[in-house]
Amino acid sequence: MTSITMKTILLAGLATVLTAGTAQAQFAGGSSDTSKVTVGASDVNGGPHVAGRAGIGVPGTNGRRVDFQGLSLYAAPDLNGVRHLNMASSNTQDHSSYGDFRFARVGSADLWFGEWSQTGNATAGDHTVYYVGNTSGTTMPTSGTATYTVKGISDYGNTGALTGTLTANFGSGTSGTLRGSLANTATGAGVDIGTARIIGTSFTGNGAVATRSGTAVASGGAVSGRFFGANAAALAGTVKFDGARQHDTAFGGTKN
Repeated sequence: MTSITMKTILLAGLATVLTAGTAQAQFAGGSSDTSKVTVGASDVNGGPHVAGRAGIGVPGTNGRRVDFQGLSLYAAPDLNGVRHLNMASSNTQDHSSYGDFRFARVGSADLWFGEWSQTGNATAGDHTVYYVGNTSGTTMPTSGTATYTVKGISDYGNTGALTGTLTANFGSGTSGTLRGSLANTATGAGVDIGTARIIGTSFTGNGAVATRSGTAVASGGAVSGRFFGANAAALAGTVKFDGARQHDTAFGGTKN
């Protein structure tokens, strides 16, 4: 069976099951534009899709959320672990509204991050980044530091994968910080998250800067994310730049 045939079968299955399913689970995540992308527990059952996993909804799914594990069957990961699912130009007419997805998994957990746009053009005005994961079993250190090897996605087709290290200082458990940056030396793209404050399992900040070849192209970016897993084993989040959403970035990684 060819990959094109398999993709057509899977896409047909997605259209069929978008009308049924329920889900109850503990998930958390975020989207830079909830009018374009929503995240949370998936609520579609059927074919490769299972309700109750980390899921995503876009305009074409009519308010339903589809699990990333099922979506991952539609596209193999590239060398950076990033999957590209382009339904905008599908030869199956019913799927023409789903859009263009680039997404990656954090380790082996049900934790995902990525970007979406209708056509795959990050400058078209609808570029949206997101993350979502299962929060079950999450616990936080109350002191000490940890480093995380992190990957980022931002206009992936042009900038490639961003990689870097984020350092968490857990402080007293209520006043910690997260700092660090990601970059792609080949394309010159980068983002520094500034200093984000850790509160409970979450972190937030408003001082992120996006750069291209060392020059700042957007500043004052809002950082939002959280930790996942026992002893904060992983993290994921987004950076949102008002008025420059083509530089919005999703990221995720695991503790070293």
